[in-house]
Amino acid sequence: MLRTLKRDRHLVRLFAIFIVVAAALSILRPSVFLSAANFRSMAVQLPELGFLSIASALVLISGGIDLSITGTAVLSGIVAAIIMQMGDSSVSEPSLLVVALACLAGLCIGVLCGAVNALLVAKAGIAPMLATLGTMNLFTGIGIVLTKGSALSGFPDLFLNIGNGLVFGIPVPMLLFIAAIMLLSFFLNRTKLGFKLYIYGSNPVASFFSAVNNTQVVLTTYLVSGFISSVAGIIMVSRINTAKADFGSSYGLQALLVAVLGGIDPSGGKGKAVGIFLSIVTLQFVSSGFNILHVSSFLKDLVWGLLLVLVMVLNTLVPKTARRTE
Repeated sequence: MLRTLKRDRHLVRLFAIFIVVAAALSILRPSVFLSAANFRSMAVQLPELGFLSIASALVLISGGIDLSITGTAVLSGIVAAIIMQMGDSSVSEPSLLVVALACLAGLCIGVLCGAVNALLVAKAGIAPMLATLGTMNLFTGIGIVLTKGSALSGFPDLFLNIGNGLVFGIPVPMLLFIAAIMLLSFFLNRTKLGFKLYIYGSNPVASFFSAVNNTQVVLTTYLVSGFISSVAGIIMVSRINTAKADFGSSYGLQALLVAVLGGIDPSGGKGKAVGIFLSIVTLQFVSSGFNILHVSSFLKDLVWGLLLVLVMVLNTLVPKTARRTE
């Protein structure tokens, strides 16, 4: 991680912001911010947005955009919830097999949603923003139809442990998110497909003439994005013990914020997994700070927006200044 920070000025600035935020909250309310209960609370809340941010980041690196990640997540969670409630009503606690099948079905729905996006973008040639804007409403609409606009609740403890369980005192969702960040880093830096993704995102024409199968790259990217979004959906439903079509609707734009703040270039071809991790943790610290300092939650989006603008301005001005001084 330290080597990556040294090679990337943006990550250095992001790490500095992270240190300033953490230090400020530690000084202002040390007894609350530095408590085990607060860190455990943040570790439970962070992974949902974290998984969606990874899904969004992958597509951004390819030079596209996926606005349907929340729709995919919600639909996946709803399908898993419906399957768990389809069993014998005389059985109060569904078996491990039923829960496993429900989760598997939710993950398959995520891949299916990703396949729809991939076909629209790679095969039909529709602009990613328009394609995923349409599928966002499509997936959300299917979720509303399946639930008839109501909320599904009352899931077995086996399922609820996914979003609320602890392993050695660490929330299960946080462990899953850390594993996902490590896999993302390995994928981007150590695999041929990750290398092709960077090339395609930087210049699709050059990628094509470099014997890269651009269609395969796009298809795989959206499939993986859909799968990761479905993981977020299952965690969300498990944590709150409720599946509803409009839950987490604000996560889409927040995931884009996390990705861009983490150093993912919206035009494609640039970004690191460590940037996503630093970005989501920093924003979670800011969100927690609002609660600790009893600041109005309505200011959260304002502060997040200011951070995003600040980082983008620095990323634009600093390279220009460096080139002038060379």
